Amino acid sequence: MIGAILGGLCAAVAAVLLYLAAPHQKWGALPCRPGLLGWAGALLLALGTMLLLGWAGPATAIFILLTILMTIWSVVPIAIAWRRGAPEGKR
Repeated sequence: MIGAILGGLCAAVAAVLLYLAAPHQKWGALPCRPGLLGWAGALLLALGTMLLLGWAGPATAIFILLTILMTIWSVVPIAIAWRRGAPEGKR
């Protein structure tokens, strides 16, 4: 069970890092180069995949992984836009 939790957390952090590595991310200024974030996200994604594969079968592990990625990549941009608020003149 701990492998599933750690695998899910690795996948979630990897999704955020990969989002921040994208050229059109809306987070703002980053503390480090986007390439470094991309590689860290890819390594965490591989680690999360291995942990989930050790806990569940291949189809289930990949489904869980893709669901986590899709959820994070859908929620993070909306959360960032909501936190920043409406641009001036749009209120």
